[in-house]
Amino acid sequence: DPDLPARSQRSLTRIQRAGRDMEAVIDAFLILARESDVAPQSEDFEVADIAREELERVRESGNCPREGVELELVEAGAVKLHAPPRVLGLMLGNLLDNACSFTEHGRIEVRIGNDRLEVRDTGIGMSQESIDRAFEPFFRADLDSPRGKGMGLSIVRRLGERFGWPVTLESAPGRGTVATIRFH
Repeated sequence: DPDLPARSQRSLTRIQRAGRDMEAVIDAFLILARESDVAPQSEDFEVADIAREELERVRESGNCPREGVELELVEAGAVKLHAPPRVLGLMLGNLLDNACSFTEHGRIEVRIGNDRLEVRDTGIGMSQESIDRAFEPFFRADLDSPRGKGMGLSIVRRLGERFGWPVTLESAPGRGTVATIRFH
């Protein structure tokens, strides 16, 4: 309703965003809870289509990109998969949410190669110790930060293992992070 006061609109937007975030977490947990021989519905899809959808989702969320952060899709290759598209969407969504949370300026790039999908950011980066623990459930490198619950990367790794898409991180403090999903 355009007649709602700005404060009410912001509150409703936050509620809507929280609802979408919770839905994504529930979807991920339901996929992971299913028996390994009961996979979600698979179909043929282009990785670029999922990347565009997730980029649009984060743009609409209002969290990303921040002023001074460029958000870009680079199609350096083409990948078509036969799998549940929602799984890749959940994985990419979590990686993008992390990149948005920890990138104050610069850019976030989703790059599609012939056998991979990368999320590259110019954010705060991570130490080797944080990288070593990043996929542990509830691990957060900065406990004082209100950003994240420490579940996103754990979910990404478990979904990747379940569907044969290994996930790796490369990072250094102050130099950003590259998260890679490889397709075999």
